[in-house]
Amino acid sequence: MKARRLVIAGLALAVLIAVVAVVFDQLAVRSGQAGQTTAQGSSSATPGTGGSPGTGSSAGPQESGSPTSGAPAGAEASGGGASPGAKPLEVLPPVASTPAGLPEPSALPPLVKGNLPASGSASGAVVDGWPSYILSLPAGTTIGTTAISTSGNVMQLTADGVVGKPQQAVIDSFSASLVPHGFWSESAPAADGARAVRFVRGSDTVTVSVSVTGTGNSRFQLLGNLHSTAE
Repeated sequence: MKARRLVIAGLALAVLIAVVAVVFDQLAVRSGQAGQTTAQGSSSATPGTGGSPGTGSSAGPQESGSPTSGAPAGAEASGGGASPGAKPLEVLPPVASTPAGLPEPSALPPLVKGNLPASGSASGAVVDGWPSYILSLPAGTTIGTTAISTSGNVMQLTADGVVGKPQQAVIDSFSASLVPHGFWSESAPAADGARAVRFVRGSDTVTVSVSVTGTGNSRFQLLGNLHSTAE
């Protein structure tokens, strides 16, 4: 009888121990779940307090560096909306004032001094009044005709003749006579086979055309205009 009571007491004690173990186990489980919940709440609260897009602390960076901040707006207002990579406009230097033209050369004094001779002509000879000190005929010339015609202060000269020299030698002879008086020369239109040169000094001109005859000589024709000091 006494042994039976001991067995029952032992079973009751075992049941009590089992119940206490279950209770402690449930408490441990609940304690772990509470810790996880607290940790999750802390982690979810951290973005909101430190840098959540919706909080006021994140508004500062957006205002200072966002594409819609005041700095680009100011740059757009001052720079005319140019993109950051655009090259600056090139500014041309100011146009310098147009330089003044060279002064016109002063008029050359007339070569013929005093009153002009009367108009006239001569065949086979140099006409009276011909200005040989300005314009002389080539040496060895067989003269055809010479003539002068005067009007106001202008003397017109004409002459023709034949010379036993090449064309260039005849031209060189006239050049040697006129260039020392300030004439310069240029080519002039001529007929086929002929050569023509115009001598110029201010308003004075002498044109000489030289052709070749059938015998190989040179025939020249001359037309000139000289001015004098006569009024």
